Amino acid sequence: MKTTIDSSRLGLLACLLLCVSCQTRKVVYGPDIYLDDPGFKVVGYLPAGDFDQIDQIELERLTYLDLAFANPDLDGNLVFSGGADVTPVVEKGHAAGVKVLVSLAGGGRPGIKEWKRALRPAHRSEFVGTIIRFVEEHNLDGVDVDIEWNLLPDIGKWYTPFVVELKDALHAKGKTITTALHAVRVHPDITRESLEAYDYINIMVYDKTGPWNPEKTGHHSPFSYAEDAYTYWTQELKIPGNKLVLGMPFYGRSYNTLGVNIFARIVEDNVDHAYVDQADQMLYNGIPTIVKKTELAKEKFGGIMFWQLGQDIHNELSLLRAADQTVKAGDCKVFLFFKDEDGDGLGDRAKPYHACEAPPGYVTNSDDTDVNN
Repeated sequence: MKTTIDSSRLGLLACLLLCVSCQTRKVVYGPDIYLDDPGFKVVGYLPAGDFDQIDQIELERLTYLDLAFANPDLDGNLVFSGGADVTPVVEKGHAAGVKVLVSLAGGGRPGIKEWKRALRPAHRSEFVGTIIRFVEEHNLDGVDVDIEWNLLPDIGKWYTPFVVELKDALHAKGKTITTALHAVRVHPDITRESLEAYDYINIMVYDKTGPWNPEKTGHHSPFSYAEDAYTYWTQELKIPGNKLVLGMPFYGRSYNTLGVNIFARIVEDNVDHAYVDQADQMLYNGIPTIVKKTELAKEKFGGIMFWQLGQDIHNELSLLRAADQTVKAGDCKVFLFFKDEDGDGLGDRAKPYHACEAPPGYVTNSDDTDVNN
């Protein structure tokens, strides 16, 4: 008995097979020409809302500047928060010798509908191509994937295929791919394959607790949390320390309210607040803790990271400056000195410096109450 299939059914079957083929076909982006960066990394995030501070930030103290955040729109185009123009920021970063990355997604409320559409197998390669064009058009050096728990429950199964394909596309252009992930836990859909695709991983060692966990009070970024993060990532996840970048906050949280305050405001009226980790009910990282964490990173991690640069104070009490001085001091024990502008042997508490030995014009004493006398 002979079975016949009409031409319309054959056409439909052919279209279905073609669609499946298009959705599953692996795109070949070319050879991997990325050159690994073995140096100690100093990474600073800068949100679009703080781009106007770019001229106040000491960019030369960074190695990487991550511009936050860009997200897909409903048409699949990559757009920056508030439609911000990244061109002048990228130019100033490059002029300071810094590599500039675009950071995708981020905390808060990036569009779930837009991300789900962009990462579906049928659209993934198209979206990766959009990201690559965005990177090249804006002369960027790579991409930071900051997809957090606000998106992962909805796009988790598409996370690893996206990261791996994006890495292939970026490395074919000699560009870097990084990520920002939680200090002591990783979403189940973030696989070993995706972790190994990243050139380095920024560990967000802050927000240990907050208003989302009212029963757990205490500091949101204590020194012990950095030690816990190192143990988790190196012993449980088996990621080498030199691939991990220790993240630190430039903001504080109140332990019994919803309050958040930035370091610049915490210290602007009281210099002494720069040297402690608590002002009233606000808990944060002062200069000594930033220095201590930086020393830990020099010993065990591959770099340091800050969220975020616009929250720092742009003077000699700068946390970025303290960290940079600690990095550049080398392998010695770092000490704190203060500028003695009037030569009376008393230093100015508002003008610290971190080094192995006192630079000319600096002393260990910080009791000068009249720097002009």
